Amino acid sequence: MVEGRDTANDLPHVVHDGQDGVAGMNLSWFSNRIMLGVSIIILLVMGTAGYSYFEGLDFFEAFYLLVISITTVGYGDVHPLTSAGRTLTLFVVPVGLLLVFGLGVSLATERLDDLILRGGMGRLERRIMRLENHFIVCGYGRLGREIATNLRKLGCPVVIIDKDRERLSEIEDGLFVVGDALREEVLDRAGIHRARALLATFSEDTINVYLVLEAREVAPEIEVISTASDREATRRLYLAGASRVVSPQVLGADIIAKSAYNPSVYQLMSDVMAGASPSDNISQVVINAGSPLEGRRLSDFGKMGVDVRVMLIRTGDETVLSPTGNAKLESGSVLVVLGKAEDIQNLERMGVGKRP
Repeated sequence: MVEGRDTANDLPHVVHDGQDGVAGMNLSWFSNRIMLGVSIIILLVMGTAGYSYFEGLDFFEAFYLLVISITTVGYGDVHPLTSAGRTLTLFVVPVGLLLVFGLGVSLATERLDDLILRGGMGRLERRIMRLENHFIVCGYGRLGREIATNLRKLGCPVVIIDKDRERLSEIEDGLFVVGDALREEVLDRAGIHRARALLATFSEDTINVYLVLEAREVAPEIEVISTASDREATRRLYLAGASRVVSPQVLGADIIAKSAYNPSVYQLMSDVMAGASPSDNISQVVINAGSPLEGRRLSDFGKMGVDVRVMLIRTGDETVLSPTGNAKLESGSVLVVLGKAEDIQNLERMGVGKRP
């Protein structure tokens, strides 16, 4: 099910914590960090109390003895004298080294990971900053991966946003941002103000609604396309301000039913969508005001060096299927055309007001 609407709605920003299993991974990551921090605190408290009790030291001296023991600085002024204190040291030193230095190595590895994932010294960010008219795919699950792959096949620049570092590390020669797509700074890093469209592909409808709201607040004019699980979710996404909503489950069920009832029609539709040959593409062309195509007829395309098949013309609420050569183009008209990528690109340039 695919529909279109242009609606905006300013609602408070809400942050999510997951997508296709990413929430579990991030929760686990934070849980491990919390457990490590709590373990260090327990060690400090118990170690300080132990030295204070066994060695008869005040709190500061006991804590000082604990710190120089963990850091293996050595004993110059304060050191354990009793057997119990030395036994405690045998426990404190290895456990303290494991926890404290383990945390340091973990943090250093994370920073190194960031450098590697970002291409080193911000090279990836600089490439994204140079992009214009690109697509931002939020969520790199099964659906997001397929969408990004298909957009690249069409020659479109794509920036992917996902919180899962391991998923993004699988992308070869791709552009991506590690982070939460519901945060404004992450959308800015992906170049939302220069992007052609943002695609919300999260499996949870609630997250997609929040993302649509955030995108509308950050870049009100951007086209926002979202997935939905059912018709009710579709309605809510339009209320949030989505430009178009696609329900893969509803659409897939409709296609399967029609392919079973009319297999030849389904095959024809598949051939058209995929292109009659590997070099053919189907695309839409918008005629802007001041375009050299404005006021021209379809029969003039041959004189302009463009060889495409116009499948339909939509002007306002009127749609003309298989238009004749006498069909006249107006500002705001949308053409669905089939042809070679080069011809379509020339037509798109003329549609926005540029000569081929």
